[in-house]
Amino acid sequence: MTERRQRHAISPADAARGVAAESTFRIWLDASQAPFVYLDQSALTVPAPLRGKIKRPDYLVGVPGVGLIAFDVKSKTIYPEGIIFDLGEVQKLRTFARMFHLSVYFACLDVDSGPVSYWVNVTQLDDVPAIRRGDRFTLCLPTDQAQQVSLQESFYEAFVGSLKLPMGKISRAAL
Repeated sequence: MTERRQRHAISPADAARGVAAESTFRIWLDASQAPFVYLDQSALTVPAPLRGKIKRPDYLVGVPGVGLIAFDVKSKTIYPEGIIFDLGEVQKLRTFARMFHLSVYFACLDVDSGPVSYWVNVTQLDDVPAIRRGDRFTLCLPTDQAQQVSLQESFYEAFVGSLKLPMGKISRAAL
């Protein structure tokens, strides 16, 4: 029998914020008329040998003519140094992305702060150094490296914005 790491208890207030963030994201997808599937988070939706090794995202969103994109919605406080992620959770979501060959994003919402959210592709966190915070390791991504998304624009406008490559300005001499 394998030993499983204890999960951290989530306070009722944090759980309520998470539910509110997922609900806000779902309402936004509905308003954008985006086809999506919400993934049930019960233990039975993951094969027994993979339990504790992968994490399911919350939503699979279909982009006509492109395919599926996965989103794990998080209620996040945005700190001056950036957005903080639990390393273990990132690793499990990254494993899901590799196994299912999908682009997976964190959709970070602070429902108390208005319509601004941030998308972070899990691959962006691959080179972020881990920092111990209390009894666990975390990753901190500066907000200028995340894609800022307004929930006042449509999902499709936000998706097109996510396709921009971080190449900087192109000089005229290169053309």
